[in-house]
Amino acid sequence: GAKEEIQEINQNIYRRSDTDLNKLYDEGRATSLAHFEELYKKLGTAFHFYFFETESAPIGVEMVRRNIGSVFEESDGAVVFQGAKAGLHTRVFINSHGLPTYEAKELGLAKLKQERWPHDLSIVVTANEINEYFRVLLAALGELMPDVAKKIHHVGHGVLRLPSGKMSSRTGSVVTGEALLQELESTMREKISGRDMENDERKKIEEAVSVAAIKYAILKQSAGKDIIFEKETALSFEGDSGPYLQYAHVRACSVLLKAAEAKAEWSTDGAKPEAVSGVEKLLYRFPEVVLRSAREYDPHYVATYLIELSGAFNAYYAKEKIVDMSPEMPYKIALTKAFQITMRNGLLLLGIRAPERM
Repeated sequence: GAKEEIQEINQNIYRRSDTDLNKLYDEGRATSLAHFEELYKKLGTAFHFYFFETESAPIGVEMVRRNIGSVFEESDGAVVFQGAKAGLHTRVFINSHGLPTYEAKELGLAKLKQERWPHDLSIVVTANEINEYFRVLLAALGELMPDVAKKIHHVGHGVLRLPSGKMSSRTGSVVTGEALLQELESTMREKISGRDMENDERKKIEEAVSVAAIKYAILKQSAGKDIIFEKETALSFEGDSGPYLQYAHVRACSVLLKAAEAKAEWSTDGAKPEAVSGVEKLLYRFPEVVLRSAREYDPHYVATYLIELSGAFNAYYAKEKIVDMSPEMPYKIALTKAFQITMRNGLLLLGIRAPERM
């Protein structure tokens, strides 16, 4: 039947024993990777290495087979790791057809990564639903390569949901990241349609704002929680959104441009306003917020901080005329510059572009 046929195809791909089939497989993979590259470019994501299953699988199989009787055991024609000894469940590492499961491939991957790029820390982010799988995997790796296992920190992440409920590939209620991005770009196009700018610049801004909307919506949640994605909220220039952060940065850039046109310099040496604004009260906290995010492997602290900081600057901007030729002006420009640099750095940490105009 079909099941047997699929298993045979799978076996042949692994053994690379069918030239025509492997040619098809390689072409399909190359097409997929080229398309992924387009998406990565849009998202501002770059990779130093790609590790393919065809590379990690044989290494994983060898690691498992070499340790049957000590770390792994045979069971009904398969090779398993008895997780009970570590207070976990049992998982199959080589199936009854002699093929490696994801578990075995992950073992090979851990070894490959350490060889290709010797590291002190490897942060692996996956969906929450495989948290238990990962515990078993790390327990097995801990017996095979304890030094490598110690360096892996696993972060379980929530998934993106639509307000209508959980996405399901089985029922067809799935929105791909790419389709979501296209939809946001199209909505953004309508929002900025009247603005005076070149087509190329407009396209870049549509892209930057759409990516900011998705990234911020994901990163503002603490890592383990699911994300309910509301398009209108995510694309709003008001309130808790990525575009709101970008817009605050743009606002600061336009003030600094105005100051440069007026040949006004910034300085912290001269006269200062009597009252300390909310901007000063927040700016000094940036390093400690970044440190906390790094220590807890949770970017949402940076996201929340940037929203507070943007709110404080927008309130300051509404109340103060910054380029006003007063004795306090150099200090006010310096404060705007400090805000703009902090925003740009904070957005960079979240993988969000900081446009200078929108």
